[in-house]
Amino acid sequence: MKLILNKRELALVAFTIFCFISFQLTEIKFYNIKINELLALLCLPFLLYNIKTLNKYVIYFLLFFCFLLITTVIQNNFQTFYFDIESLSILRKPYFISISRFLELISCLVFAVIVYKTINYLRDNQVSLKVIINSVLLLNFYFALFLLFASLFYYLNIFSYRESTIIYDTTPYLPTYTLRLRGYYVEGGPLGLMFAFLFCLSTLVNKKEYLQKSVYILIILLAQSKAGMIAVLGWLSFEFYRKFRHTKLMKYIIFLLVLPVFLFLSYKIASGYVITLKNFEQQLLDREKDETLIMGRTAAIKIAPKMVAHHPLLGIGLGNYSLVRNDPNYLNGMPPVQGWDLPGLGGIITLLIENGVIGFVLFIFLLWQIYKRYAPYSLISQDAIIIFCLICLLGIQLQFLYIWFLIGLALAAPDAIEENLANEEE
Repeated sequence: MKLILNKRELALVAFTIFCFISFQLTEIKFYNIKINELLALLCLPFLLYNIKTLNKYVIYFLLFFCFLLITTVIQNNFQTFYFDIESLSILRKPYFISISRFLELISCLVFAVIVYKTINYLRDNQVSLKVIINSVLLLNFYFALFLLFASLFYYLNIFSYRESTIIYDTTPYLPTYTLRLRGYYVEGGPLGLMFAFLFCLSTLVNKKEYLQKSVYILIILLAQSKAGMIAVLGWLSFEFYRKFRHTKLMKYIIFLLVLPVFLFLSYKIASGYVITLKNFEQQLLDREKDETLIMGRTAAIKIAPKMVAHHPLLGIGLGNYSLVRNDPNYLNGMPPVQGWDLPGLGGIITLLIENGVIGFVLFIFLLWQIYKRYAPYSLISQDAIIIFCLICLLGIQLQFLYIWFLIGLALAAPDAIEENLANEEE
């Protein structure tokens, strides 16, 4: 039995573990710093020392993030903050929160570079793109199995959920409990979206890995992630539609059939949000102190348009949403909140809120340039950008490392075009 790994195998193992930590361990922290972001930032000196050339789009992202920080620092001089600043930790105070967000984005960019460079290195050493992605998927699949069995023990009362980190009660105010899986995320929604990302990634290289995909879907259901369900449904609808893209008439017929079905099922999945928004004013009277109503995504849908209207060009500033959301001009009759609130509207929409139309357009332009440059040569590059946009639109923030795996993949995949074409024909 071989016990010593060669350099190529060691690189693949290290990369797989690094990706696992970046994907799964988002709420494990060291002095309030996420361990996966810290690891990415610790890799920065190594990259600066060893990497002689960088893909130009990495440079563009770096310049873009610097632009967001500089414009925010300038804006903050004219900004009023509606929060008890003294009660905040140093990393959440004005200016520091923007620097913190900037460093999070830099850690994401570092991760994308690691993905890009590692794929190229392994490919140069005769490791196929399919093997690399499958290695990453396999470790996450084993972890998903662990979450499934752990959830079973909690549901059967073999273990007490009150002592658990990975599962929690969503109805503590009721005599009966409703368990929701969250893994090492803050709640179930983001966990479900991450496993929807893994589901989509699996379809790029494994057309017939039904067990793996089924386990990912079970995790999404246990996490009660509406966004995760819609992401899977949206991706499957897109895949079904694409099968008929070469037949002009059939393509439009399928589109007209698939789109209404997708919209209807998405509406049914998200019906709770729709009902809440329709009766928001009445519900506000009855649930004025309910944080699930006056904070998070539901409240942000009411608050965000006001923010964009008041600061259309450059937004309210990078990371400033929680610091300014209690402004009476934004609240629309809602009470101010004491807790730290996040919009939950996804990275691209949050970019529009915090960095305005200019930040939003620049980011979309960057994604479009990558898509236009690489999509004609690589099905995987094309799909990576589409999945990135899908996951961001459904609620994940740009500072989550795992979505930047897709950017690194999009930049690296064209170098393995033969594999992409073979995958398309399977």
